[in-house]
Amino acid sequence: MFQVKKNAHMAVLIGSVFYGMTGLFLSQIHDMPITSIIFYRLFFGLCLIFTFLLVTNKLEELKPGKRRYRLFIQGIFVLVNMFFYFLCVKKTCFSIAILLEYTAPIYVMLASPFILKEKVGKESIAAFFLAIAGVYLVISPDGGFETLKLSGDHFIGIASGLFAGLILAIVIMNVRILNKDHSEFAIAFWSTAISCLLMTPFAFETSIPILAPNILPLMTFGVVSVGIGGILNTIGFANLKSQTGSLLALVEPVAGVFFDLVFLSVALSTGTLAGCFLVLAAAVIVSYGGSSTPAVKLADCTEPVENC
Repeated sequence: MFQVKKNAHMAVLIGSVFYGMTGLFLSQIHDMPITSIIFYRLFFGLCLIFTFLLVTNKLEELKPGKRRYRLFIQGIFVLVNMFFYFLCVKKTCFSIAILLEYTAPIYVMLASPFILKEKVGKESIAAFFLAIAGVYLVISPDGGFETLKLSGDHFIGIASGLFAGLILAIVIMNVRILNKDHSEFAIAFWSTAISCLLMTPFAFETSIPILAPNILPLMTFGVVSVGIGGILNTIGFANLKSQTGSLLALVEPVAGVFFDLVFLSVALSTGTLAGCFLVLAAAVIVSYGGSSTPAVKLADCTEPVENC
């Protein structure tokens, strides 16, 4: 798709760092409901992606292939994931939200043998237990379930983060199926466009006096995160083994924790940081377990999904 194989690793790393800036952007947006923030983030990101494809003469890649209904479903899942992820960020902090969302590989491991007919190795089983321990520490950093708040904003945030991880797992598995008939850019563009279209009514939920001072951070948020971050990750993933790309993308939660600590002065407990390392270790094991397998583009595979 793009002749940038020499820079593919750097593209994923930089793109993931941009994704990791979510907490910074949200801290600059005030008095706006989550629904409005989601719409403008999607809208400005979509504008940049479309402009990029127009300038690079790649618009032909947007032509939908078979299983078009899955593109629509993908847009809904992306939207639901984004809503609960942002809700978790609002109720807790970005560091906890990104860690809980990165439980998605665990859900994929549990569901893929049944949905995609994929085998589960010993590495995946070990990663599962590491991730469970990590999530426990994130939820209850003081070391006991009796310290876990079962009501209020904290509980809502934790539940939202875990649900966002589950939805992200569905998004990942649906992409594997969609990639048989659509290019990476078509999947990214149409899922974003559908999500944006569904959120259009919420564009008017925020009054002009409130929107005006927030328009610049909203525009920057969409362009940097959905736009530039999405384009760089697409370039990188298109030229790397899928396991290598997913391993490099782990810089996103690390970047999120870094930005929280350095720029937002968010105090994280030792337990939360330990949970961070355990979840990242689990993700590394899951990625490394299949990193030596040559990447196969599903769109070029004529065998059933489980054989590709």
